[in-house]
Amino acid sequence: MDFSHYTDEPVDLAVALINTDQSDGDAIGEIGGLAHFLDEYRHMWEGVAKEVKPSELETIHRLRASLRGVIGCSDAKTASARVNTILSEHGAQPRVSVHNGASHFHFEPLNSSMASWLGATTAMGLATVMVESGMSRFGVCNAGDCRDVYVDASRNRSRRHCSTTCSTREAVSAYRRRQTV
Repeated sequence: MDFSHYTDEPVDLAVALINTDQSDGDAIGEIGGLAHFLDEYRHMWEGVAKEVKPSELETIHRLRASLRGVIGCSDAKTASARVNTILSEHGAQPRVSVHNGASHFHFEPLNSSMASWLGATTAMGLATVMVESGMSRFGVCNAGDCRDVYVDASRNRSRRHCSTTCSTREAVSAYRRRQTV
């Protein structure tokens, strides 16, 4: 599902950032891991944000927890307050940008720190999904051993797992339980 120009990649980035915090370790626990993670999104931030600095690691970890709090929230009022706090903390400012041939909005401050860019971009992506499609698009994986989040892009809002791996694992487990009864 195409939410809007602004949310496609920013929402993917928000979900990927949240999911770097795993029960078996933190993929961005060190600056090298964070730099490697951000490299995949370089096309989004290059020329807008500065390279990540080691001093930003703790701020980005707090951002990740705040974003998880938005997706894990059960009501729109609380989620809205949380996303508004993130936007404010990271200096989100609406502006019209014309590149790639079309006018569109951006919300991250120009020439900002990586933490500011990341906060404004990911929070605005989640905010747009909330406004355009509702809180029911956000979810936490139903697999018992997984805590990853996702944004449901299915037509019928039927997604319950973060990936086909978790979905298949849960289906196989349920099948095996039925067979032993």
